Amino acid sequence: MTDSPSADSRTNKASWWSRATAGFGDGTMVLRAALASGISWWIATALLHSEAASLAPAGAILAAQTTPYATARKSLQRAAGILFGFLLGVVAARTVGVNGVSVVCVVALGMYAGRLFRLGPQMHQVALTAVLVMGTASHFGYGASRLEDNVVGVLIGTLVGLVLPAPGFSSRAGDELARLTREMAALLDTVARHLSAGDWSAHTGEWVRQARALSKRLEKVRGAVRDAEDAVRWRPRGRAARPRINRLAEATQCLDHVGSQLRGLTRGLYNLTFREGRPPALHDGAGDGERVEVAAPDGLDRMLADLAAMLGDLADVHTLENPPTPELHARLAQLLGEAETSYLRTALAQNPAYADWRVLCTAGILEDARRMLHELDPELGPHTGAFS
Repeated sequence: MTDSPSADSRTNKASWWSRATAGFGDGTMVLRAALASGISWWIATALLHSEAASLAPAGAILAAQTTPYATARKSLQRAAGILFGFLLGVVAARTVGVNGVSVVCVVALGMYAGRLFRLGPQMHQVALTAVLVMGTASHFGYGASRLEDNVVGVLIGTLVGLVLPAPGFSSRAGDELARLTREMAALLDTVARHLSAGDWSAHTGEWVRQARALSKRLEKVRGAVRDAEDAVRWRPRGRAARPRINRLAEATQCLDHVGSQLRGLTRGLYNLTFREGRPPALHDGAGDGERVEVAAPDGLDRMLADLAAMLGDLADVHTLENPPTPELHARLAQLLGEAETSYLRTALAQNPAYADWRVLCTAGILEDARRMLHELDPELGPHTGAFS
């Protein structure tokens, strides 16, 4: 597997920028939140002469999200929560009064209402606003002021997000996906090299851990793809970016499956190094089980090296704005053919019956069932602590 210096440079730069702006989308979220706060404060003080003007910029800050669509969605949820909470607090204060029992009932009812109205992360706004309204001497006046200022904040925050939208996130999603694909390719390449050298058995536990960690990172890639989808919803040129985003979404699903299979492959090699394929739990230490010397399947190193090369080339596809060229398609098809040839040689070297795909699939099913039996064994399994 060979990565071009330019591809590595792009990926490393994207990785640094991703860490530097973590939580802020592409960095413009900070600018949008600051502008929306200043404008909201000016409207609340200069135009509305509000007595609680600080609630307006607070609403604008809390409504700020990475994309205009997400900002508008959260703003509507927050405004709805404050409105329901204002009405609930006023009604409770004027009918049953303010005491410990009424606060308990209002909070319980407000939280339930937030879930009922599907306010998402803003479900607490109903109960919070109701309690704040009940705790003031002028219940209606404070509630109306809170509602007014927060609505100003969320509206201004939404408008600023639409006027100054974040750029499309498809490039970031592509870079994240390419980086993860290259790291999976690197792990496969490492496994292949150690299998070829014959010193693989001591590294299997670490490979299992690395494969698990890579699969967990996929959720970050999914989040980047979701941001890319949200970013183009209300943009005039959103349709032009849709094909690439669809490709990235499908590629993320593909890499999810590859990651699952990579975990199974590394786990299989790990199991081979223990008697009867019954290893201890990794978190309990790999030295607690009885290790055995077993030869790796013939040809497996070549097959994994071919897969690593294919993943390495596939990573470059994710950074392209346009669909892959016919030449790149041909290159990927060639690598796939080489990997399939290596796979057939490896399978038939283990058992000629594996030429029948049904036999091979059945063997895989039975191995998965055997692994589950091992995991659930209350006496000899790797998780005996769960049954004691």
